[in-house]
Amino acid sequence: MCLAMPSRIVAIATGVATVDMDGRRRHASLILVPDARVGDWVLVAAGTVLEVIDSPRAAEILALLRAASAPAPSPEGGNRVRPS
Repeated sequence: MCLAMPSRIVAIATGVATVDMDGRRRHASLILVPDARVGDWVLVAAGTVLEVIDSPRAAEILALLRAASAPAPSPEGGNRVRPS
């Protein structure tokens, strides 16, 4: 399974974007979205920019992903780590 991650383009060189993916820098192909620009929020999956998205949509997706990865409460009321 591949998850598309919201990322912000910080640089572009010859059809490849350098994106900031929640604090990590990665390279992603712009073959599907050649008109993307530095500063754009994009969805990246498998090393490829899939689409340009707006800032509110990026924030919404990032919040959902963070909530999904948060520890689930245990039946006893404490937190437990989900198995991976």
